[in-house]
Amino acid sequence: MDEKELKHACLDLMEKVDVVYFSTVDGNGFPHTRLMSNLRDKKQHPNLAGMFEQHKEDFLIYMATSSSSVKMQQIRANPKVSVLFAIYTEDPTDFQSVMLCGEIEEVSDQQIKKELWQSGWEIFWQGGVDDPEYTVLRLMPAFARGAYKESPFQFKLSGRK
Repeated sequence: MDEKELKHACLDLMEKVDVVYFSTVDGNGFPHTRLMSNLRDKKQHPNLAGMFEQHKEDFLIYMATSSSSVKMQQIRANPKVSVLFAIYTEDPTDFQSVMLCGEIEEVSDQQIKKELWQSGWEIFWQGGVDDPEYTVLRLMPAFARGAYKESPFQFKLSGRK
C-alpha cells in the first residue's frame, strides 16, 4: 500500500473511533495516557465534520479539556504529545492504528472554541463557551506511525516538530 492509500486509511480510522488515547509527559519524563473524546468521529460529532474537511493532509486534531487539569500542567511544561486512534477486532490481521505525535497548543480563538462546543458539555463547563476552564487544544502532528492490517508504517506530516 502506498503512502497516499495509508493516509486515506488513517483518516478513515480517525473518523470512526469514538475515543482516542492521549498521552502527555510529566516533569519526571513519564508518560500519562488517558481517554479523550474524538471530535473527528463523524458518528458522534456529525456537526464538526466540516471543520476537519480542509485538514485531510495535515491530520489536524482538536480536543477540549479544563485549564486547571493535570494534563494542562503537563502540556504547559512540555507540549510534546501523542494521540492514538485504534480499532481492535477479533481478526488479528484486521488491526488498525495510527499514532500522531507533535507539539500541542492552546487555542485562544473564541470562534474556534464556539464551533467546537458540544451540547452536553455544560456538565464539565457550567459557564459554557465563556467558562474560563473550557480550554481547546490543537495538534498539527509532525508524524504518524501505526499499523494497517499486518503492516507497520510511518510518515511525516506538515505539522510542527
